[in-house]
Amino acid sequence: MNADSETIEKFTQIFGFGYAHIFSEVTESVRQMHISKEQMAIIEYLFMHKSATPTELSEKLGVHKSSIAHALRKLSTKKLIYSKKNPLNNDKRSKLISLTEKAQEIISEVFTHLSKIICQKLGSLSQKDTQALNEAADTIIKIFKIDGGLFNEAGA
Repeated sequence: MNADSETIEKFTQIFGFGYAHIFSEVTESVRQMHISKEQMAIIEYLFMHKSATPTELSEKLGVHKSSIAHALRKLSTKKLIYSKKNPLNNDKRSKLISLTEKAQEIISEVFTHLSKIICQKLGSLSQKDTQALNEAADTIIKIFKIDGGLFNEAGA
């Protein structure tokens, strides 16, 4: 079954709005630390997956290894990540990157901010509209195979 063009257009608008208006409204902590979109993508990936090698980050985020190395140096300077020897292989050069507690706090702040924005946008809906939106959200979660979102994937 193919989705019609009207449905595709609506989803494009929804995701576009989410990206342009919600996720780009960064919190004060992110703004003060001058965290770039690329650095934030690394933080988000590490939040969801606990740890990763620089090569994995490069492959999964579709960013050149040298750009990842540069971003990791910046994040390390900001004390948002740490690295340790990769226990999965014998290569002493292989590092496993993880988030510091400071980075975990920033992610929590971003999601709190996101929840407040969503609550403000949805606060005036009628009970009937809220139910319809909830059912639509369940369908979206099912279609896109969203398994608990970022918080559940990270165990938070």
